[in-house]
Amino acid sequence: MCTLMKELGLTELIPAMCQFDYTMSEAGGVTNFVREYTLASGGSYCDCGYKKKFK
Repeated sequence: MCTLMKELGLTELIPAMCQFDYTMSEAGGVTNFVREYTLASGGSYCDCGYKKKFK
């Protein structure tokens, strides 16, 4: 996603797209989105993942 946004000249929107991952996970209500690094914040990789919520 980061590469595509850069190619489209939309670099200013990349942080919002990264934040949207958390928003969508919360909207689903079943998982928590977890991530420590992003390409957009200067990380060498994006380590995104999901963890199931327990009741």
